[in-house]
Order: sequence, then structure tokens, then C-alpha cells
Amino acid sequence: MNAQTSGSLFPRAGAAQTARDVQSRLFPCRLPLIQGLDYYGECRPARDVGGDFHDFVPFEPHALAVSVGDVSGHGPGAGILMSGLQALLRGLTTNGRNQIGRVVRELNHAAWQASPGNFYATLFYAYLDPVRGRLQYVSAGHESALLIRRRKARVHRLDSTGTVLGLTDRAMYGQRTLPLEPGDLLIAYTDGITGARNAEGGEFGEKGILQVVERCAGARACDVGAEILEAVDCYAAPEEHGDDRTAVVVRYKGAAEQNEFEVTGELALAAA
Repeated sequence: MNAQTSGSLFPRAGAAQTARDVQSRLFPCRLPLIQGLDYYGECRPARDVGGDFHDFVPFEPHALAVSVGDVSGHGPGAGILMSGLQALLRGLTTNGRNQIGRVVRELNHAAWQASPGNFYATLFYAYLDPVRGRLQYVSAGHESALLIRRRKARVHRLDSTGTVLGLTDRAMYGQRTLPLEPGDLLIAYTDGITGARNAEGGEFGEKGILQVVERCAGARACDVGAEILEAVDCYAAPEEHGDDRTAVVVRYKGAAEQNEFEVTGELALAAA
């Protein structure tokens, strides 16, 4: 049936724009002030709607939950699954306090029960406590986030602590805790960024992210995040714009506002 003659409220192009507008409202549009943190996130769907999501959920007087996810597939189906997963995670975050391993186990159980058999999703989920100066995280098969240390410009890869969501009800998820120092920078992203290829077949990769960080030494989180996405757009070949791209950047400022991230020499990768 033709959408333009069936009495639909929107013509086909209008429906696509409406879907994009609805999904964009699921992403955080206001970032409440969390003393000691400077944070930013942005998602650029490859199509009208996508399967990537990011979220910031402030809770308790001073803490922030950060999530970046990637649902399998593209288009409206992935967008619907993404919105349900994001809404459920928000509710679990509010009730789960800092028990992030348990939160992800419950999220996986719900995804396994309610989703089609071919569904899965990856998730990076972190709890940042700027008062205690610590980061706790769980990674469900997600791309390794990067924790870039201000001191000596050392980089820790925050690798997976469990399998992807939705494939099995028996999955367990480890929870890891790392100390934070003023100036440390957390960057989480989806594979649409690191997997983007140029005309010669080279991947943007973690190296591309770190090159942006070096260029943006001392910049605000919003500037670092926007620069990463712009750099990927410039790097990728035209046919490589078929995947959603999401980047989240969080800087731990500590007690002193004037602390800045500085890079001295080439960034060095290390296991967390």
C-alpha cells in the first residue's frame, strides 16, 4: 500500500524524518552538572534510525552512570530494540545504585526473554564517582573503551568483562574498578568509529582516536567528542558511511577546575 495515498499521517519522507526526530529525543539533551566531571556524548545514525545509543544518568548527590550500546542490525527494527533496551537500563540504573554487575545481568536476562532469537547487543556501562575518584565498569562484548591517564599520557584499554547481551540467560558479568586522577579522560564508542575504513582499506581504529586526543589536549569533552566524529567522517571512504557512530567522552576534573589533560609525547596503550 502506498503511504502517500493510504491516509497515513505522514508521506514517506516525512515519516523517516519523524522517526529520526523521535529517536533523537531518546538521547540525553540536557547534561546536569556533576561536580568534578565534564562529559559529552553524540550519536550519528547511518540511516533514519539506528541501533546505537548512549546515555547519562545522574544519581545520588554526586555520581554519574554512563552507557554506550550497539544493537545488532540497522533500521527501524534495531531502533525499536535500542529504545527498549535503553529505557530498561535507565530504570535498572536508578534502582541498582552502584551494583553495576547485577544491573547488566538483569538487563541481559530481560533482553534474552523479550528479544527475537537473532538479537544481540553490546554494552559499555560505567559508574563514575568523582568524590571518591573511581571508575567502575562492565563491558558486555563491547568495543574496548579507553581510559587516558593524564600522568605520562598512558592509555588503558577497558576490555570486555562478559559476553554480549541477549544470546544466553546464563551470562555472568565481571565488574572492574579503577582509580581516577584529575585530568584522566574516558572515551567510549561504537565500532562504527574504529571500524571505519578509508579508500585504501585502512581502519580508523584506536590510533585515530588517540591522534584526535593529542590534537585536542586540554579541550572540553564536547570538543573532543565532536572532533572524533568529524575526523571519522573525513577519514572514511564514501561507501563506509553505512554504520552508526557514537562517541562518549568524560573528563575527571577532580577538585580543581583548572586541571587540564595534557599530552607529552606519544600516547602508549596498556591493558587495564
